[in-house]
Amino acid sequence: MRNACGVADDLTKLRIVENESRFRLANEQIEATAERMGMLDPIPFICECPDEECSEIARLSLDEYEDVRQHPERFFTVHGHEELALRAGAGTEVASNDRYVLVDKVGIAGDVARERYEDLSGAEPPQELP
Repeated sequence: MRNACGVADDLTKLRIVENESRFRLANEQIEATAERMGMLDPIPFICECPDEECSEIARLSLDEYEDVRQHPERFFTVHGHEELALRAGAGTEVASNDRYVLVDKVGIAGDVARERYEDLSGAEPPQELP
């Protein structure tokens, strides 16, 4: 939803980061499984964009993935999928390469991303995917 000035409202920003946080949880499980199985890099991770139906894959090494996770408000997307968060004012692009784009959540979206990260940090270790 946009207000009269064309800026996304806080509810939209919250939905964006909630969707992205769900992808982050799935990617934590992928990482745990890849480490257990000794998979070679790059690992196929799920795009962490706001589109809850997205099934695009971004390939990151385990080291790259860990670098992203050092920043609770940071998410990665395939190219083009960062646009919704940027247009909504929920994120800013901080880096990109030929495989993915890094986006930091800002404002209320950043606050919620840090909160969800803390929730995830205190959770049980991810279970192996079937």
